[in-house]
Amino acid sequence: MKKLIVILAALSIFVLLNSCQKDQLQSPAPQEELALNFQDLAQSLDLDVYGIAKELVATAEWPVEVEMAAGEVETRGIGVHNYYRQVIADDIAHYWFTVRIGSGPYSRIAIHRVVKEWAPNRPINTSKALFFQHGDAKDFVGMTLPGLNSPSTPRDFGMAAYLAKNDVDVWGIDQAWNLVPDNVTDYSFMADWGLDKQQKDLRRAMGIARLARYLTGSPNARMILAGYSSGVATGFAALNAETQIGQGQRNIKGFIPIDLAIKTDDQKMLNTFLAEYYRTRELLDNETYEDFIVFRMLGQLGKEDPDGESPIFPGFTNMQAAMFLGAGLIYGEPHSHFLAGMWENDFPVGFQFLTVDQWLDFMQAAPLYEPAQFVNDYSVMMTGIEDSPFDDHFAEITVPILNLAAYGGLGYPSEYAFSFIGSTDVTHHIIQLLPDDQGMLDFGHIDIFLANNAEELAWQPLLEWIEEH
Repeated sequence: MKKLIVILAALSIFVLLNSCQKDQLQSPAPQEELALNFQDLAQSLDLDVYGIAKELVATAEWPVEVEMAAGEVETRGIGVHNYYRQVIADDIAHYWFTVRIGSGPYSRIAIHRVVKEWAPNRPINTSKALFFQHGDAKDFVGMTLPGLNSPSTPRDFGMAAYLAKNDVDVWGIDQAWNLVPDNVTDYSFMADWGLDKQQKDLRRAMGIARLARYLTGSPNARMILAGYSSGVATGFAALNAETQIGQGQRNIKGFIPIDLAIKTDDQKMLNTFLAEYYRTRELLDNETYEDFIVFRMLGQLGKEDPDGESPIFPGFTNMQAAMFLGAGLIYGEPHSHFLAGMWENDFPVGFQFLTVDQWLDFMQAAPLYEPAQFVNDYSVMMTGIEDSPFDDHFAEITVPILNLAAYGGLGYPSEYAFSFIGSTDVTHHIIQLLPDDQGMLDFGHIDIFLANNAEELAWQPLLEWIEEH
């Protein structure tokens, strides 16, 4: 088993994940104050967040409830180019918008909203709101609504649906690389798609979401941000940037980093991310700006040709490769893995908390590439191999924080980072089900979103923290 785990650890460097009743609401901020704040925010983000928010509201036909929204807006004329609404279950709806953020052909992000409605296109007004930033290799739906991508999973299964059922207004982003068509061959446009672009696009999307909420009757309040995996790096980079702007321009009032050691003193884990730095540095030096994501290939081959030889993991069948990616070692010692596996003869033959089909469905719903510069930037921030501009003001970050992690993922090593953070309101919730010496079998990095017991172990504690903050 040890030999096979070492093989996987080396190979996986190439694929690193990366109610009808309205709530009691606080009084809205004065119109003049709000306009001034968002005018400043638009200037700092180089985007008309107010205009896009108004168009978002008009496109979705949400009722406008504040005077500052007076005046008609031509839908899909400013920045909203695609839109759909889908009912997930009962009174929970999922909204999806494509928003143009620049002049380039792929200068787009997607903004999602999952919310309880008292009638079609009539979201509840609530003071509880969360904005979600995905990590490597996946998008908002893939992580928080996996049931929409998997015929093996209930349609309403997912963290976003669970929170919405409990009156949380859930928003999120698909970073631009998730929207690049599969048939693209020239990725030179990704040359500067690093952590700075990603954190700025996140803050743009949060500004749009916050203002859209206000226009439709929810409080003019900052939002809690959750970031998963490399989305933790994006979230901390956004918080780092917000320390350097005025209070009226900030949109993050609390942060939930989910399973990433943004700084580490664990040498083996450090070595894993150093390897990521050198691998992506070589790509960039060779003017290769896209980083291949192996998930979709492994998922498709595992379903269509399970007994064929894997082109990714020599000596494995396609199904064995898919299983090992799920349950084997990924981030270095001591026992980091995506999913808690069931092992026989030193080989994973299943998963403890989801089916093999659910795992293959999850892998298939992945993009083909993400920006190499982004992976390189967060590897720099995590390892300190070079000076990073994205952690210069960590000591000035004072928002409340819930560090949510899995013992079989990044677990307790994730706690080290908070010695660099200025917040005095930090809660650690590490999910551990088994004794320390059984870490390779414990709740894993992706179990947080896919496991059949994730609601009890991860989502309920997250909800309780949101309600407290």
